[in-house]
Amino acid sequence: MTGSARSEWEFWIDRGGTFTDVIGRAPDGRLQALKLLSESPDYPDAATEGVCRREGGRRARRKREGTCESRRGRGRAPRRR
Repeated sequence: MTGSARSEWEFWIDRGGTFTDVIGRAPDGRLQALKLLSESPDYPDAATEGVCRREGGRRARRKREGTCESRRGRGRAPRRR
């Protein structure tokens, strides 16, 4: 990173058949990696879930509009039926 701090996250995503890797560069320049199952009943889309978790620092849920909303509390996200 050069000179000034970033104000937004930057992401690189590699979606495979079994796992999706999400690499994020935080606004302070730190790189953070996350590996998720590409298909899971715990979230509708692995790439979106990974971005939500990196931005929020914890498990997040998708709003209907496709954006992220951080969840308060701990543990697993509720399963979708």
